[in-house]
Amino acid sequence: MGNVINIQHIIKIKYANIQQDIILKNQVYSVGRHSSNTIVIHHPTISRYHCSILPVKYKDESQQELFWIIDGDLKGNRSANGLFVNGNKCLSHELKSGDKINIGGDEVIVNYLVNNTNNYEDISINEKNLINNDFIDNDKDTIFQDLQLNTTLINKEEQENFFIQEILFILHNENTYLTCPLFIIDLEEKITHTNSFFKSKFTDFRETYQTHPFIKNIVSSLQETKKDFYLREVKYQDQYYTQYAHFIDNKTQIKSYIFSFSQRDKIEKALRESEEKYRAVVRQISEGIILVDPVTKQIIEANNAYCSLMGYSDQEILSLKLYDLVAADPDVSDSIIKKVQKKRLNLIQESIHRHRDGSLIQVEVNVTTIYYSAKEFICYAVRDITERKLAEEMLRYQACHDLLTELGNRNLFNEQLHKAIARAQRYKNQFAVIFIDLDRFKNINDTLGHDIGDRFLQGVAHRVRTCLRNADLIARWGGDEFTILLSEIKHSQDAAIVGERILKALKQPFQILEYKLYAYLSMGIAIYPQDGDNLETILKNADTALYRMKDQGGNNYQYYNPSMNQKKTQLLRMEECLYEAIKNNQFQLYYQPQINIKTCQIVGMEALIRWQHPELGRVSPEQFIPIAEQTGLINSIGEWVLFNACQQNKTWQKLGLPPLKMAVNLSARQFQKQNLVSIFSNILKQTQLEAKYLELEITETSIIDHPELTKDILDQLTNLGISISMDDFGSGYSSLGYLKKFPFNKIKIYQSFVRELKNVPQDLAIISAVITLGKGFNLQVVAEGIETQEQLNLLKDLQCEIMQGYFFSYPLPVDEATNFLITTSQQGLSF
Repeated sequence: MGNVINIQHIIKIKYANIQQDIILKNQVYSVGRHSSNTIVIHHPTISRYHCSILPVKYKDESQQELFWIIDGDLKGNRSANGLFVNGNKCLSHELKSGDKINIGGDEVIVNYLVNNTNNYEDISINEKNLINNDFIDNDKDTIFQDLQLNTTLINKEEQENFFIQEILFILHNENTYLTCPLFIIDLEEKITHTNSFFKSKFTDFRETYQTHPFIKNIVSSLQETKKDFYLREVKYQDQYYTQYAHFIDNKTQIKSYIFSFSQRDKIEKALRESEEKYRAVVRQISEGIILVDPVTKQIIEANNAYCSLMGYSDQEILSLKLYDLVAADPDVSDSIIKKVQKKRLNLIQESIHRHRDGSLIQVEVNVTTIYYSAKEFICYAVRDITERKLAEEMLRYQACHDLLTELGNRNLFNEQLHKAIARAQRYKNQFAVIFIDLDRFKNINDTLGHDIGDRFLQGVAHRVRTCLRNADLIARWGGDEFTILLSEIKHSQDAAIVGERILKALKQPFQILEYKLYAYLSMGIAIYPQDGDNLETILKNADTALYRMKDQGGNNYQYYNPSMNQKKTQLLRMEECLYEAIKNNQFQLYYQPQINIKTCQIVGMEALIRWQHPELGRVSPEQFIPIAEQTGLINSIGEWVLFNACQQNKTWQKLGLPPLKMAVNLSARQFQKQNLVSIFSNILKQTQLEAKYLELEITETSIIDHPELTKDILDQLTNLGISISMDDFGSGYSSLGYLKKFPFNKIKIYQSFVRELKNVPQDLAIISAVITLGKGFNLQVVAEGIETQEQLNLLKDLQCEIMQGYFFSYPLPVDEATNFLITTSQQGLSF
């Protein structure tokens, strides 16, 4: 049996000239033509909801995890053109590496593979053990064993038939030695032989053998039977034994074996008692339990939890069949039951059950076989996962939507842009990407405050959205930047028409409280395919056009032109300045405290890099860090930050200040450096800082490109004693899955969740879900971006203990940070 670790399940979808490679995660995938599917296939032969791919876990020794594909959706609706696996039409199939799947006839092909080859073996364990210590002898000829039936209770006739089969197998197997009381008599009922076990067990046998129950009628009974043996139950000294006898030596003698059934009686009694206990426990357990007849699919028993979940009384539910409760196609349910029975699986998967009122409930089921009341049944352990699904959906929504404007965010826009490129390649059409940046928005924020600025952004987003078709997409790219995807335009001039419409819509002022505010915006337009035939190029060129428009005064739109190279020139100039900054030591570290509001203590400091250029002035990290990553300078900068942050932490310790963790951000590019772990180890040795006082913060983008390499590096860093924190948790698609796979000690809630936190159920539910999730994984949870007392109070009510933000302190240069630590260590903190 092979233990399978870190297997990647991959499906390759191919149709027309389009190919998609998808790594399956631990979630349910819906596949179809409709845009609401997890995997969308734009092909006329595909149904709106064609098939489903769902994770299944077999709770055997291998803890095997795999995927099933099911025709139609989980509500029992089938596809129009069917599902074919390896040339055979089927309703459900357990995916194996190399499977070829046809959906929508032969037009769309899906190949399934696993990124390494492992053989899964089905292990069949024979549980019919023969155990007894009542009769043990040092003689080597035999070993007596009291037959135990390690099955459920069966009737007497079935029990004896089973016993006969076992004994015949043992007696006729030349390689098996049986130790039990044994004697041989002739046809005159005279003893010719007894073994040592018989002598020690039945000491009075020779004195009373003529009337002994083991001798009585054995000769006549064996002669009268039509079988080659005789089996009977004998009572001797208030104990029951099973006697097996057969002729030997041309039927001149009879050989007899004595077996004890006392252990079997104990087992029967124990099973009856355990069945009563089972009923009592199952009735009270909070998880829903139903027993199903595997043949008729009739509900045999259901506990109170399941009846309550489904809205039935305990009598009503016994009149139903499994098909009345499970929304999946009956043939799919049948195939699952057959597989569970045949392979004795303990299967876990998501499903949908139907409430008495017809509503559907998302559940997780554990399907296995169970012996109950002398028969094998299928046991469904059912857990309602509706709330979990809602929490997951909220997190997924937050991962691809902007909370403030309710528009899509950068992740969603990139995803839809990928799909638009695939469609355009196939149908040979064109589309436009428009970058929007609000001119002079910073003045509104700085003058009137973030609350007015947020409401202004909401108003702008609403008006721009009304200028678009339903098929178009607008997303908040970040800050005061928006992006628009105009799908399937006929002429490049169509983008200008939309640009004019947006400018016209924004001419009217926005009335926010007592202020009348006007929106001025710059737009950069790039057309596919002439301005770029891939995502990176078309986005870059739209951005280039935007900045050309801003240079020209803004509040208008500008098409991309290949002659626009000013942006590149600026980037080259920034790169040159970065080299000078490293050489001339122009960087500084600022420190922002992390506060435990429960203990009112500083528990950590985050080191933040700042760059003061002699000519450019203060350069934001958002400007120079991406360039540093592109050029590789981030490695030198990162080492400088790490050394100085560790050295400063050690300096604070030498001053007698309470020890705390120093948090340092780790760039995605740094993970590509081969000797990264040794660099960290050497810096810790040089600064004499214990590894437990260093914490590295990484984002999802650091993981997503090379997850296996990243995991290996993080494991090595963890072995050094360094703590790992996931920054901006909830901002990406896969944050939830990464918590299980990577050795995180802490998660930092995405700043926008906190910054936009209001005392409304939706906002509170999101934060609460993240905090609960973190505690469930035994992780510390940090809320960053705290700016108001209201935010602090709300987070405190949600049991969030560690916080960071302007409300407590802005990032401080080293001298001010030192004074802050000294003051708070002497006087404490209060909120």
